[in-house]
Amino acid sequence: MSVWTIVVAAGSGTRFGGPKQLAPLGGQRVLDWSVEQAADVSDGVVLVVPGDLVSTLRADPIAQIATVVAGGESRSDSVRNGLEAVPESAQVIIVHDGARPLAEPALFGRVVAAVRGGASGAVTAVPVTDTIRHNETGTVDRTELMAVQTPQGFWGKALRTAHASGMDATDDASLVEAAGGRVVVIEGSRDNLKITMPVDLVIAEAILKDRLGVEESVEDTSGESPDEPIDEPVDETAEGEAS
Repeated sequence: MSVWTIVVAAGSGTRFGGPKQLAPLGGQRVLDWSVEQAADVSDGVVLVVPGDLVSTLRADPIAQIATVVAGGESRSDSVRNGLEAVPESAQVIIVHDGARPLAEPALFGRVVAAVRGGASGAVTAVPVTDTIRHNETGTVDRTELMAVQTPQGFWGKALRTAHASGMDATDDASLVEAAGGRVVVIEGSRDNLKITMPVDLVIAEAILKDRLGVEESVEDTSGESPDEPIDEPVDETAEGEAS
């Protein structure tokens, strides 16, 4: 069964203060991690980026594993642009945020398995842990709420039909449900955070180091080498008495 992934990385990064998809993370860029994780479970990857980055990234090593296309005015427009580059023969299409670099291949695999199990689509989500208040009605029962993530996977036909409406939504599952599709929720990951603010990059770096088993070295600021013997102080008074 053919699986393709659209990695959406066409945002301007206003809240981050710049193109967060290009920010360094663990020796690579954020989008490199997102594309590589998707490629592990996909027959092909389409990377959607801002128009002014297309020529640069098509000449970049990342173009060896992803087809690079320009995004649109909205997120949904960007996904539609990505869909145009996905072969019609693709049976399962995954949509993933380029700003979620820590989604592991196993998570992508669970999404694909859920779609193959008969759902029109599958989304990853985690329970909400913060207290949520509605502006007018007060505190909301958080036990009924889930924070939705990506990757999100769909039958190719269902996703194309949903986007044919030209509607906009904050995620693709909403469009598929609006078109009559059945979307299931599978367990996501707390580590699968979205890079939105600069502090998120710091957290992602810590998670990545822990995941890869990288230990930070502690810098010795004493100016002395631990291998050199330390001279004991000389008692000058005792030397004078001896002479």
